Amino acid sequence: MEKYLPVMSEEYKRKHYAQGVFHAIKKKTAKISFGIYIFFGIVLLGGAYGVYWSLGRIEGYRLDGQEDLISAGYVIMGVFAFLAVIALASIIITIIRHTRGTKKWKEKCAKNNGYTISDMNEFESQTMKMECRVVKLLGTAQALANGQSDGILTKDYIYLADAHHSILKLSDLSAACVVKQTISVDSMPVHKDHDYLTVMLLSRNGSIAIAECSEESGRELITFLKKINSNIYTADGNVISDEAFERLR
Repeated sequence: MEKYLPVMSEEYKRKHYAQGVFHAIKKKTAKISFGIYIFFGIVLLGGAYGVYWSLGRIEGYRLDGQEDLISAGYVIMGVFAFLAVIALASIIITIIRHTRGTKKWKEKCAKNNGYTISDMNEFESQTMKMECRVVKLLGTAQALANGQSDGILTKDYIYLADAHHSILKLSDLSAACVVKQTISVDSMPVHKDHDYLTVMLLSRNGSIAIAECSEESGRELITFLKKINSNIYTADGNVISDEAFERLR
């Protein structure tokens, strides 16, 4: 258990949650935002230049009397304009996320998971003031490569640090399973399907938390959760398909 669900030390709490769990969530999303700014900034500049270039080509076609190519020029310009708009919208959305304060993150997590602000305060309080556990589902190197952070398991809550920041009450869990996922990887001319495992948690209110895991770490976690809440469906610890888990919803 100590390998995958070690007790969180006071030193670990100070290092990762010195200003609280939701401040840590804000900080993590800010790091992700930086990469998004660079990517969509390049797309925006490319789209804007493409519109400028297209206008020049259209004017050139008009001066050369190539009327049949003008419509094609407008189509190309439309594609570049569409890319620029999508990039600009993505940057604006990211800015809004980046500037969202700790209070707003707490409100968002509460709303997304069907809970109240008081529930989120209690989760944070349990993390900081009570004995809780770190959820380590991947080795350090793989977690770093996947951008997956450690989760938190308190007396009453679990947080897998997933993309949707799902914080679920242990008493509300209806299912906890190790699920096989498949992703298609295209590397011309080869098409391959890559399988990997995740822990998927389902709450009675329909909320889902998901994190990549090894078979051993996933089973360790669901066995621990089953001891806390005997009503949780675990498929007897067997690995199930994504389709099978979806049917549980």
